[in-house]
Amino acid sequence: MVRFILTFDIARELLRERKRINRDLHRMKAEKFQHSLWKSNDLQSLIEIALFINKNGGNASILEEKFIF
Repeated sequence: MVRFILTFDIARELLRERKRINRDLHRMKAEKFQHSLWKSNDLQSLIEIALFINKNGGNASILEEKFIF
C-alpha cells in the first residue's frame, strides 16, 4: 500500500484555519506522527488540504513514504 506524508507549517495566529486542517485530517483518518506530519493513503484528500494550507499563507508539501531499510 502506498502511503503519503503531509508536512506543513501555518501561522499559529490562524486558529480557525488550523482547526479546520486538523478536523479534516482526523475525519479522513490520517495518522499524526509529529506535530505537523501526517500519514495517509488518500492522496487526493491530502492534496486538497495542502492547497488550502498554501492558499491561506502556509506552506505544505506531500511526500511519498518509502522505507529503505
